[in-house]
Amino acid sequence: MVTKTMTKIGVAVASSFMVMSLANAAQPGAYAGIGLGASNISAASKSMFVNTTDTAGKSTTQNGGLGGKLFGGYNFNQYFGLEANFANYARTTNKMTVESNTASAKYTMSTISLVAKGYLPIQQDFNLYALGGAAEVYSKVNYSNNSNGAIVLKDNSNLRTGSQTTRKLRPVVGVGASYDVNSHVTTGLEFSHIQGSGNTNTSAKAIPSANMLTLTGAYNFG
Repeated sequence: MVTKTMTKIGVAVASSFMVMSLANAAQPGAYAGIGLGASNISAASKSMFVNTTDTAGKSTTQNGGLGGKLFGGYNFNQYFGLEANFANYARTTNKMTVESNTASAKYTMSTISLVAKGYLPIQQDFNLYALGGAAEVYSKVNYSNNSNGAIVLKDNSNLRTGSQTTRKLRPVVGVGASYDVNSHVTTGLEFSHIQGSGNTNTSAKAIPSANMLTLTGAYNFG
């Protein structure tokens, strides 16, 4: 589903670039905007749960969906800028069912990032860029388990219900393409990656990696 969504977004943006008349590099000055698209938290797989019975169980993982971000920044010139953003990712759910017994882990994530952006002007108002910086990651996992010991976490704990919230600074990188429709409006397509920390199969305090592909729109105040 995520792959299909990313493909559709990419085709839509590519088509919009083709029909737009080529207009001069990144607009210097302040800007603010919004991005919407496909996101994915690479949280623990179904192997995080252990079936302690002799009855066959079923494991499922649901991940990927709509994500988005709000951002603002400043381009010092046509080649370099700084940007801050708040992003929210689609939830990932891992579940194991053994007869009428069910255990699940639901991951949610949001981030506040500060990144540097380097632009490569391609043709007048069309630019490619790369970004890199740091993200303050807020990761939360909610556990639910009504199995009375039939299903346990991989660390052998029989956690019935609870949650774990972890906050940690992690690196973020990305690439994108932007087009200045006019002196005040910029649209684009961007892919970003948050690098996780730890093993989510064995630790609730681990930070999952996360990806986001967004179609962006921004207003330039310059």
